[in-house]
Parts: sequence; structure tokens; C-alpha cells
Amino acid sequence: MENIIMDILTIFISGVIATTVMTIFSYVVSHFKSKQFREPELLNALISRSEIIKLKISKNNILGWIIHFMIGWFFVFAFSFIWEFTNFFAGILSGSILGLLVGVIGIFGWKLMFKLNRNPPNIDFSQFYLQLIIAHILFGISAALVISYF
Repeated sequence: MENIIMDILTIFISGVIATTVMTIFSYVVSHFKSKQFREPELLNALISRSEIIKLKISKNNILGWIIHFMIGWFFVFAFSFIWEFTNFFAGILSGSILGLLVGVIGIFGWKLMFKLNRNPPNIDFSQFYLQLIIAHILFGISAALVISYF
């Protein structure tokens, strides 16, 4: 039982750190390029502009942050499963590869969300997707380093 609690705590901490590292990167790139790449704000904009979800929220609403971190925890859980039950171990290389993989998955997810929304935010999509790949590689590396520490 103690090991399960420690595993859950490790996944939780790793998810917080990896998602925070990724998000800081996106906010920094967004600032220096003067572009909108901030995932929690984009999630809030998509929710607020949705015809299906009847919720009008600000760009800084906590809902975008909650969704963003929940997705991060889901991916760290998947990474942990891979590292636990395969021949891969939590390291910089596997973290980079898994980060790249979830970055590609993330691009498909964002493309789908933008396509399903009749009034998506007007952003520079190609630069957003490029920085998203790099952000997810940093996410994967961060997750691997935290998991390997514990």
C-alpha cells in the first residue's frame, strides 16, 4: 500500500513539474514572439467561444489551468506505465521521445479543437505547433527526471 501511495505521489509531483516547465516555456516563447501560445488561455478561449459548452469565461479562468494540468497528469501516468512495464527507463532520451510523441498527439488534439470551434482564436498556428513540440519534449524530459529521482 505504501508503494502505491508513493507511486501516486510521484506521478502527481512529476505531472505538476513537467506541466509547469512546459507551460513556462510556452509563456516565455509567447512573450518574446508577441504571439498567443499560452495553452490554459487558449483552452479558456475555446471553451468561452464554444456553441456546445454554454460557459463564458475569461482567458485567465482556472478551468483552462485545471484541464491543462489534468492532461499533463494523464500523460505522466502513461509515461510511468511505459517506464514500469517495458524495457524503457525514465531518462532524458526516453523522455524526449515520449515528449515528441505526445507533442504530435497534442497537435492533433489542438487542430481538432480549433476545427470543431466555429470561432477559434486567431493565432499563428504553424509557430504554435512548432513551440508545442518543443514544449512537450521539455515536458517529457522533466517527467523523466522527476520520475527517475524518486
